[in-house]
Amino acid sequence: MANTIAEAIKEAVSEVVSTYTGNSPELVATEARKDDFALAEISSIIGLTGEKLQGAFVVSLDKELLFEFMKLLLGESPTELNQEALDMAGELANMICGAFRRRFEKFGATLKASVPSMITGKDYKIHSLCKTPRVTFKFKIGDQFLYVEFCLDKIA
Repeated sequence: MANTIAEAIKEAVSEVVSTYTGNSPELVATEARKDDFALAEISSIIGLTGEKLQGAFVVSLDKELLFEFMKLLLGESPTELNQEALDMAGELANMICGAFRRRFEKFGATLKASVPSMITGKDYKIHSLCKTPRVTFKFKIGDQFLYVEFCLDKIA
């Protein structure tokens, strides 16, 4: 069982990525972020709410990694970003967030998740989602990266 939120996120990413692709993600960096620049060209943003808690869970990756996942899972991948690819990115974020939320419940709080909002492109910003800084977890998968950003605020 995860003893910290960081361990819960690491375990959730590992569970989903290794189960569905056979790849083992390696956590290579963790940092608190203050800037708003996106880390990859596709971001799935999931709002989180709970009793006296609100926050966000963001999964970001470049299209090449997403297309690799699609090839492994579906046997084929698109040549350009399309609705099927965006659906896959959203579902990937849902699965990772769901695996995280199951682990988070062991800390004594339940979080509900929104439907992912998708943002794509280059040089976009994800503006402050919480009063607290977002913590970013950078995972290496093969020679590419998947990012999970997490923040959670207490509300009155």
